[in-house]
Amino acid sequence: MRPLLVILGCLLATPLFAQPAAPKPAPPEPIQLFNGKNFDGLHIFVEKAGTDPATAWKVEDGLLRCLGVGRGYVRTEVAYADYQLSLEWRWPKNAGNSGVMLHVVGPDLIWPKCFEAQLQTSHAGDFASFGDARSKEEIVSRNPRGVSTGRLVHPGPSPEKPMGEWNRYDITVAGDTITLSVNGVQLNRMTGVLPSGGCIAFQAEGTAIDFRNITLTPLPPAKNLYAPMPPELK
Repeated sequence: MRPLLVILGCLLATPLFAQPAAPKPAPPEPIQLFNGKNFDGLHIFVEKAGTDPATAWKVEDGLLRCLGVGRGYVRTEVAYADYQLSLEWRWPKNAGNSGVMLHVVGPDLIWPKCFEAQLQTSHAGDFASFGDARSKEEIVSRNPRGVSTGRLVHPGPSPEKPMGEWNRYDITVAGDTITLSVNGVQLNRMTGVLPSGGCIAFQAEGTAIDFRNITLTPLPPAKNLYAPMPPELK
């Protein structure tokens, strides 16, 4: 009788029906930071008080267009952390200067506390930081206007396209690390960033520039704080 008892015991210990696997959470939906129609969800800041924002920025043909008048930025009304940001930009007339400002916190200023993913012609992929924003790799300096900045220049040339053509920026923010890729080429990485989240802004710095297809995809909260810099980016 013992073998029979063993078999019965095994049968009783085995579920009659397999338990369904827990459903996997759906991947986060991408967020369109610019809807191509208006400034919903965005705030325009211009340097000179009382200046009509319409003289500096407009929405036209599905593009977010900086008209090259004055300085300032268009920023999100919501703060973000841990995300993949993708966007396209072009210089419609002349080479110039602009940037994508990340982790913008505090009051609206020409140089708010933030990190800038540089867009200056031939320097896309460089980093700058303003206020007391800090990272592990940057070289702190003071520019001619007396604004305290940090700089982290990427090695080698930037794979930017000729004037008038569209370029793509892919920016990954994971914990305290920001990685920059231009036209599919990873160029730069900054770690130990503080702050590690905030609003996102598109800079006006006296040159006409167009933006489009500005999409943010949320990422799971990063666990790899203080990730080392890859050898190819040192």
